[in-house]
Amino acid sequence: MKYYKNVSKKIPELVNHLIIYKLPVCAEGKMPRILFCLFFSIIFLTGCGESAEKEKIEKATGTKADMDLSNKKMKITGETENGKYTITAGEETEIPGDFPDDVFIYRPSKVIMAMKVPEGHSLTLTSSDDRSRILDTYKQKMDAKGWTEETSIIMGPQSTIVYKKNGRTASISVITSDKALQINLVVTTK
Repeated sequence: MKYYKNVSKKIPELVNHLIIYKLPVCAEGKMPRILFCLFFSIIFLTGCGESAEKEKIEKATGTKADMDLSNKKMKITGETENGKYTITAGEETEIPGDFPDDVFIYRPSKVIMAMKVPEGHSLTLTSSDDRSRILDTYKQKMDAKGWTEETSIIMGPQSTIVYKKNGRTASISVITSDKALQINLVVTTK
């Protein structure tokens, strides 16, 4: 449980970035309300035991959830009326096998959170590279993969680029902080 407590301390920062990042997607009705419930319930997890946390998530989301807490990761799975979801956070987090292969994933980076929902995917990565280098690489690689840039915004420590391709949206947000540079990828399905 020691690592889980460390993960749960970092969740509010991840959630804050994901919520900020997903608001435009939610406005289009692409991501379900359940995601916000999941993230807010994770924020309030106290580390008092897997069973108690599971109950909090199920109560917040109104769905059944399974939790797997190990020394190196936390995995939450469940199902809503829209389909199955999976959220993984921690040192052993991996990119889901069905993550779209036409979406560039910056390297070198480390995956710290992955989410799969029927409406799409979300990844949170960290990197020690420079923000402008990461953004320039994304612009080049996403264009090469057939994506069209729709919007590019720089607001203080956060830069966001939104791409469209065949009815899908890919948003890349790069956030600088004192601790590390964070990359948030959100990809919606049609």
